[in-house]
Amino acid sequence: MTGSLRVQHKAQLKEAYALIKADRRAEAYELIAPILVQQPDYVDAWWLAAHAAPTLSLAIAACQKVLSLKPDHAPAQLMLEELRRRLAIEQHLSAEEKPRRFAPARPRPNRLLYRFLIATALIALLFAVLSGVVVFTGNTFGLPVAHFFNLEQTLPPLPPFSSIETLNGKPKLTRTATLPIGAKHRYRFDVPRPNTVLWLELTFRLSDSVPLRETVRLLLPSGFVALPRDTAELPNTLTFFLPLQGTYTLEIVGTPNAKSFYTLSLALIDPSSGN
Repeated sequence: MTGSLRVQHKAQLKEAYALIKADRRAEAYELIAPILVQQPDYVDAWWLAAHAAPTLSLAIAACQKVLSLKPDHAPAQLMLEELRRRLAIEQHLSAEEKPRRFAPARPRPNRLLYRFLIATALIALLFAVLSGVVVFTGNTFGLPVAHFFNLEQTLPPLPPFSSIETLNGKPKLTRTATLPIGAKHRYRFDVPRPNTVLWLELTFRLSDSVPLRETVRLLLPSGFVALPRDTAELPNTLTFFLPLQGTYTLEIVGTPNAKSFYTLSLALIDPSSGN
């Protein structure tokens, strides 16, 4: 909840209090209702709602909410007892078929609150469906939502090997994630010695072969971009020469050819390790 929104809510409650004092309770409740949805734990808003509520049942519910948030609220406890007594009288008179004035029609502020809740639920459902489609397909359909899927992560120490040949069957550091088009995933890792080699394997669920040089780049501790080594490599793999000791950043960018779920495996090739 932003500071400006809190200030706005306080101003609305102050206006609602003035309307209640002027016996314009319906207008006051219409001001309070949206605040109850946006700040369901706002005791002052519920307390004013209890005084502005157009029906006894809504007033009772507001008092109960106040007491659930602040059990020692003595005025709310007294008001709740009085409201329950009045409700019991109304129900008794209604059972004896007294005039309809004891069963007021549903007020407009109540309908406004229901419409607001329904609209909020529909928006949340639409966003959930869209997020699911983006996650499973990697497509953003031209919508500006890619930044919601950006990732920044610091990796633990990478396992060292003496050569590419020794990687076979040995455990590497592995990460899995989903990468929509336009999203950026950045992995930071430390290199303990200069003049080592980074080996990585990157596979995407929706593509057997991805042009990794178009979607992967490595930033040196100095900020410069490291170029992949021009050596014969296995499919979906790249190697980078790491001339410096320090923290490197591996960046993967989602493209139409590289999107959705991926698996990333990393290791350091350090001939001096003797593995």
